[in-house]
Amino acid sequence: MKEPREQSKAIVAEMTYLRGRIITAYAQVEFFLADLSVKLNLNFPYKIVNRIKAVKKIAEQLEYAAYRDELHQVCNELLGYDEIRNYMAHGMVSVTTDLKGQHLIELRIYTRTNKQLFHGHRLETNLPRMRAAADHIVEYSQRAIMLFQRIYQERKLEE
Repeated sequence: MKEPREQSKAIVAEMTYLRGRIITAYAQVEFFLADLSVKLNLNFPYKIVNRIKAVKKIAEQLEYAAYRDELHQVCNELLGYDEIRNYMAHGMVSVTTDLKGQHLIELRIYTRTNKQLFHGHRLETNLPRMRAAADHIVEYSQRAIMLFQRIYQERKLEE
């Protein structure tokens, strides 16, 4: 096997950095959903759909009604990032380049349909699309974290 070209190394390095940004941003929100449920329900929902249900249920409580719309929005938006998060966290990555400087990033994952059945999936992308995805989820994550911080302060959940 020959040594990768410098161009390929640079693409892999940036792709790895962007992958980390996407996973980290998602994980921050994922943690706060669980933390809110643990603090208020003494319950740790493991699956993301259950964390979202728990937080939406909290938002229906009278003392959290002021945050209801924002909490629902944060929960609903997170689901929109679930697929990219799964590819970033669990996918095998390959990068192909050509001599003109063009590149293609391919991510492959398996999903389970049931205990006996699996399906392989592919996602093709490039650095500009990954940059945009990372910027988008980081901006979302920052908004969500600011909401959780406000709730924690106003409801005195850190004391």
